[in-house]
Amino acid sequence: MIFHADLHTHTNASGDGLSTLGQQAAAAKKAGLHALAVTDHNLCTPLPGPTLHGVLLIPGCEVSTQAGHILGLFLESPLDLDKLQAQGLPTANAAVNEIHRHGGIAVLAHPFQPPQATAEKYNFPIDAVEAANARASFKVTDANRKASAFAKDRGLPAIGGSDGHSRQEVGNAYTEIDCESLSLPGLKAALLQGACRPVLIRDTPRFRKGLSQLGKARRSGSIKKVAVAFVYLLYCLLPRRLAGLLHR
Repeated sequence: MIFHADLHTHTNASGDGLSTLGQQAAAAKKAGLHALAVTDHNLCTPLPGPTLHGVLLIPGCEVSTQAGHILGLFLESPLDLDKLQAQGLPTANAAVNEIHRHGGIAVLAHPFQPPQATAEKYNFPIDAVEAANARASFKVTDANRKASAFAKDRGLPAIGGSDGHSRQEVGNAYTEIDCESLSLPGLKAALLQGACRPVLIRDTPRFRKGLSQLGKARRSGSIKKVAVAFVYLLYCLLPRRLAGLLHR
């Protein structure tokens, strides 16, 4: 059977997340998804149970590393983030090892979203590559194409996730997974075997990132940060071509 899973989402437990887990799960159900990975930034958000609103919840975390962001999916227990990040940003190898130690699979998240990223930067073991990310093209229009080519070149499974920071973004990208039953072990095994396909439904509008940053700034309580985030939101509302000229 084919199941649809958004393998990269953020709740309001992330500093820049705008929707609750319940709202995210409800949005996933409405979008026709069967499963939802909760991958808050450097946080293993506790889940209320195996399902919510009829959607299977996948325990996860998005770990910031020296080489970029790595998703830990299907975690059997929370990562020891305090130890992992005790000396600042951990190496990619350390993050991957920690994810594996807790029974998860390690996925290279939006690897070519950074404008200067090259394939040589990711010279470390990984289980899969996020090749459809609905936010990846904000700065690099062909970021997903590059990620897909990278996954193919390395012989790695390619997955998709919305990177949704609000309920309006859930399902903008997801992963088709071919397995016999809708279960955490079944989905995990299918992904590792490459029985999956990334799907990009639509690129998330850039203003959604502006809203995320504004929400994060408001939580900080800093008037200066709120002002900067508001200006950034206005920038995100500009047409892509004009925003590109200003960015230069």
